[in-house]
Formats: sequence, structure tokens, C-alpha cells
Amino acid sequence: MSGQGEVGGRQRVAALLLSLEPDVAKSVLSTLSDDVVTEVAQAMVDLDPRLADPEAIDDLMRDLAVEINGRRKVRSCEEGELAGILAESIGHERSKAVIHEIQDRRRKARPFSDIEPFAASVISRVLREESPAVVALVLSFLDPQQSADVLKTFEDEAALDAITRMATLDPPGQSVLVAIAHNLAERMAQAQEDGEGPDASGRLRSIAEVLKFSSPTLEKGVIEGLAEEDQDAADELREYMFTWNDIADIDKRSMQKILGTVDTKTLSIALKACSAEVEENVLNNLSTRVRQMVADERELAGALPMSEVKAARDEIMKNIRGLIEAGEFQPTRSGEELVS
Repeated sequence: MSGQGEVGGRQRVAALLLSLEPDVAKSVLSTLSDDVVTEVAQAMVDLDPRLADPEAIDDLMRDLAVEINGRRKVRSCEEGELAGILAESIGHERSKAVIHEIQDRRRKARPFSDIEPFAASVISRVLREESPAVVALVLSFLDPQQSADVLKTFEDEAALDAITRMATLDPPGQSVLVAIAHNLAERMAQAQEDGEGPDASGRLRSIAEVLKFSSPTLEKGVIEGLAEEDQDAADELREYMFTWNDIADIDKRSMQKILGTVDTKTLSIALKACSAEVEENVLNNLSTRVRQMVADERELAGALPMSEVKAARDEIMKNIRGLIEAGEFQPTRSGEELVS
């Protein structure tokens, strides 16, 4: 109301009621709660003199008209609410057909919408049990930020493999997408209900970090003892004890001994998409001739699936672990001081 910003709400209501016909004012008052009626009635007795001006009443009427006829906020409609509105307006059967059509269109545009509400950790836990092709398929349909959050939980090689596959993805038919989405959603719901649970790989990584600070004798004893109970877990622990990225820290003499066990083709494939630190340490320990051979074979191979790159790296890592177990190579242990 113009010039009436300092006038209280109850005073404005009182002025409005006093400007109406008695019967109309009575009808309005009957809709108010007792405590509000008391406040407004008191204001009608003690009306602010400024509200007695006819112009002030005109302003009140104008404000009221704007409030009543002004634009209302629009909100999205829940599916259940929409079904009720449609059923009342076009009938139950037609409303079911419309809802079904909406759901069908949504599934085609977002076939994995049922798993979107799950946390990235839950989605990741279930997808890690799937093939790389399924991982890439699901992530390609999720929101980019959600896909990125899921990929953060993967190992570097697995994440890169998924991204590479996403770039060349040829999605299957709609019925296959729906079947995959339904299966994954059920398993994610179960995974969420079960909670995170113990992470065997996480425990083995922690054990590996501890053993890196221990003596070689203790490390060997732990791995051999674990192998008697669970050979697969022992092999996984060995992998965590020395990883592909650790190659960046191998000294010159040991690096040359390791490279002597690897052919140039395997090396050229393994170096694709690896870190600059690993690549530098490898290439700096090759002769000029061999380095050129590796570069030529790498270029000749062209783009390759990450699975082939990983297989080449696994072959090299197997040779390295063989040297470690034979005592021909000993990685630098955490906390160990290097001298020259």
C-alpha cells in the first residue's frame, strides 16, 4: 500500500473490513480464528487515523486485488497426484494409458532413472561386480556429475577403461536396457539395505601399507601365512604391495634389470595412457635404439582397449613380482632413507 509501509497488518485488515458492507464484513470475520478476530476487532476500535483516508482504502483494495489475481507459483506434479487429476478429468482407464505413456517415454530417455537416487558409493559397489561394458553403459546414461562421482571410486585403470568404452558405446535395444536397469536397481536397493559391510580389498590395501613399513622377513611371513588360508587374497595383497605406479620410483640399476625381462611390444602397449612419471623412468632406462623401437611399435598399435593395456601391464608386473620373490629386486620401503 502506498505510503503505508509502517502500518501493521491487523490495522490494514481492520480498515478493509470497515470499508465493506456490514454483512460482507461479518462473513469475512466468520472465517477467521478467534485469536485473530480479537486482534482485528481491537484494531477496528483503535484504527490508525492514516487509514481513514479514502485514498488509503483504495490502496488497500488495489493491494488485495493484486494478491488475489497475481501469478501463482508453479510446481512440478508428483506422479500420484497427476494420476488423481487425470482420473477425475478423463477417466480412470484413459488416465492409466496416459501415465503409462509418460513412464514409457521417461524410460526411453532415462532408462536408468531408477538407480539415480542411490548414492555413488552404492552404485559403485554394485557396478564393480559387472563387466566393463555394463559399467560404461550405465554411466553413459547417468547425469555427468553422478557418473564422475562413481568413477572416483574406481581404480585408475578401470575408470579409464569405462571412459574409453563410453566414447564408442553402441547401446542395446530398449528391452535390454530396461532389463539391466531393473536388475541393477533391485541389487542396489539390497546393497543399500545391507549397508557398506566389510570391504576385503580395502582391508588388504591397509595391510599392504602397513607391510611397506615392515621388514622383508615380516612381509614374506604374512603373505605366505595368508596364502595358506586364501591364495587369492595373498595374490591380491602382493599386487597392493607393489603397483604399476610404483615403477616411477625404481632406481636405475633395478629398472634396467626389470626391462631386460620385457619385450618391446609388451612395453609399448603397457606405456599407453600411463602417468608421465612411470613413462619417463622407463624410457630413460632404455637405449636410444630400443626407445625408438618402443615408440614405433606404440604408434603402429594405434588406439587399443584398456583391457589390452592392462594385460600388458599385468605381464610386466608379474615379471617384477617374480624378481622380488627371487630376491633379485627389492622395492624401496616406506620410511627408508635413500643415500648416494
